Amino acid sequence: MESVQAYSVDWLANVEIPLANKFYREHRFRGKARRHETCAVVRDELGVIIGCGYIRDHSAFKLLTGVAVAPVHQGRGVARLLLHFLATRLDHNTYTFPYKHLLPFYASVGFKQADADRQQLSVKNCYQRYRNQGRQIEIMVYQAEWR
Repeated sequence: MESVQAYSVDWLANVEIPLANKFYREHRFRGKARRHETCAVVRDELGVIIGCGYIRDHSAFKLLTGVAVAPVHQGRGVARLLLHFLATRLDHNTYTFPYKHLLPFYASVGFKQADADRQQLSVKNCYQRYRNQGRQIEIMVYQAEWR
């Protein structure tokens, strides 16, 4: 197992956002960060992006999305490192819509499963759009200060 110390985590500047989207395309992930979104990347010892995630501001709430790790680096603590870094920008009005098999992981980093019907309309509508795309996801809200 590779050591997490070999990785570095950084925020991307607006002009660097295309690097995140290149990562998503190369690894066939659905994510697509937009300029002016809070976007973080994990790089390996050569400076290659191996993980990415961003926070989309929906005015009434924030959505943690696009969290992805290159397949060859999965299972090495990269996603946990990335979420620990992103947690500095999360609050109790931050949601995520993880695939069902990732619920325990997100719970371990401070998210709590929530009842979609009891959320504000803007959160419910966003969540339902993702569900209507056939994604097997749940809704979770950030509850902890995990730092």
